[in-house]
Amino acid sequence: MAAAQVGSTEHHEREPLPDDVAGPLFIPVVLGSIREGRRSYHPAKLLAERVEAKGHRTQLVDLRELVLPMYDERDETNSHPNVVAFQQLMQRSDASIWLSPEYNHAYTSVIKNAIDFLHGEIRRKPIGACGLASGVGGGIRASEALKVALIELHAVPIRESVHFGEARTIFDADGTLLKPEFIRRIDHFIAELDWYARALKWGRHHVPIPERPRG
Repeated sequence: MAAAQVGSTEHHEREPLPDDVAGPLFIPVVLGSIREGRRSYHPAKLLAERVEAKGHRTQLVDLRELVLPMYDERDETNSHPNVVAFQQLMQRSDASIWLSPEYNHAYTSVIKNAIDFLHGEIRRKPIGACGLASGVGGGIRASEALKVALIELHAVPIRESVHFGEARTIFDADGTLLKPEFIRRIDHFIAELDWYARALKWGRHHVPIPERPRG
């Protein structure tokens, strides 16, 4: 019997996807910057456009427009119309993309406030954490820190990210993309997110959730 080749690129024929995970996904894009003169709007818009280009549904959730109250665990805060709308939107999602500029080696406070309102809405769903910065790192420290917080909510941050480094040079003033290589990076990132979204959606529907031991 011939030994299998290490690193073989052979692709085995796959069975069709089950009906409950086939078809377009809903992947909203959350923009976590509210600063005046921000450079993150055009990258977030491009992410949403590429999600649509891949045949999925999306919505750009701009946290400057969707003003959430400060999280304080009070009933009147939790029932705020914008909070309820945000929770309902994330509940409908199959996956989501979060874009944060890097402020002081971390993600933004407006994103932290937003995720504190979420619980089961993103549990066992994949999330793509993306970053943006004026330096070449592109907000890596922000996206990696965000992944840690999302894990605590039982979300599933994926390894892949898109980092918009040297943000001043990526778009012109009208929002035209000046570095088309970002299209390829974003499309690969979305393909990875798609895979995890379908696998985890099937799992949520068919695999029992482990019970936490008591005592």
